[in-house]
Amino acid sequence: MHEIAIRMTKRNHNAFVHLLGALESQGFEIGELLITKDLNEILKAKPRAVLYSFFTEEIWEVEKEVKILKETFNPLLVAGGYHATAMPKHTLNVLGFDIAVIGEGEEVVYQLLTALKQTNFKFKITKNLLSIRGLAFYLNGEFTFTGFARVEDFWRFPPYPEGLRLIAPIEISRGCPFGCHYCQTPYIKGLRMRHRPIDQIVKYSRRMRDMRYITPNAFAYGSPGAMLKLNKLEALLRALQPLRKDGRRLYYGTFPSEVRPEFVLPETLELLLDYADNRRLAIGAQSGDDAMLKAMHRLHRVEHVKRAVEYMLEYGIEPVVDFIVGLPNESRESQRKSIELMKWIMSKGGKVRAHYFMPLPGTPWARCKPSPLSEEMKRFLGRMAAKGKIEGSWGNQILLSKRLQRLIEEFYEEPMSYVGGINKAC
Repeated sequence: MHEIAIRMTKRNHNAFVHLLGALESQGFEIGELLITKDLNEILKAKPRAVLYSFFTEEIWEVEKEVKILKETFNPLLVAGGYHATAMPKHTLNVLGFDIAVIGEGEEVVYQLLTALKQTNFKFKITKNLLSIRGLAFYLNGEFTFTGFARVEDFWRFPPYPEGLRLIAPIEISRGCPFGCHYCQTPYIKGLRMRHRPIDQIVKYSRRMRDMRYITPNAFAYGSPGAMLKLNKLEALLRALQPLRKDGRRLYYGTFPSEVRPEFVLPETLELLLDYADNRRLAIGAQSGDDAMLKAMHRLHRVEHVKRAVEYMLEYGIEPVVDFIVGLPNESRESQRKSIELMKWIMSKGGKVRAHYFMPLPGTPWARCKPSPLSEEMKRFLGRMAAKGKIEGSWGNQILLSKRLQRLIEEFYEEPMSYVGGINKAC
């Protein structure tokens, strides 16, 4: 009989694979866990505790599952992930969880599960949980927050469990110094990049046929994040070459990662050609208007995007460029400038991915409203999508953005991130 279940999904797969590696490396017997993507399997097993991890965009589906679990056998429910960190009171009071994990979970979850098992498997919230940093829960009717959990040296934990046939792209860097106002990563993972050592990356990459990595900015490997350390980047890519010779393929700077445009230079592209297998590169432009780029704290300009695209094309690498439309306070003129930049990229042979602005909790723009799309922008996106020249799901994101706005208006919480001080007017 399994006392603890892990509710895995397509979207939280990577997070839980890494978390299971951390649990195993700390001595937790992961064979005791029911790990499944099938809710019915959990309903049948009736474990004492169920662990979830989810983004804010998923809360409505999660809420439905929580209701089913509570009505069926009422386990202790533990939530982690970006939403639980940014909105713990909503996670507890509205979604119905018993415990929210706040921050980086490798050590917290091990300590929590160990403490719960020590209660003779009653799985009750007691004052013993007060000593575990990174939790929010109600104790004797009072909301309790034990502090934000930060794992400075996340590389102490392997990216996947050795005892299970589970694999995911390896997180090689954590944190981002740029602090874009729409993005949750820097305000939850920190404003300084931390990196997994090269020997570990090589060691753990041996399990992958296609070597892929998770990092906010792939070309910033080895640096605090805002600068290029070419020697360290090359050292990483060179160290992975024996694995390529064994038949593995190396995809670097593409899904599930990207590269900031100002890091796309002849010297970085030469490394990509020499050492990697991908011939496309994902970069974030986000807007074609320098004023909007400044407002969202991107800390690069349109000229960096154009330069990056031209360099990539010169080296035979296909640019895949992300844009966010409907940004807060985005004028028709700003949207026109984004259209012009998108047209320019496509005329050069690049691809564009369009996204609609969604306010996310825990960010400076959490309470900001998107701007309506101009008729020119709507027509342009529709035409280009019909021709297969623009990727992205901005249409669905318009509806989701409205739901997120209503959520934040009703349940907004001041972030509990260790970064702090992120409130900013739109």
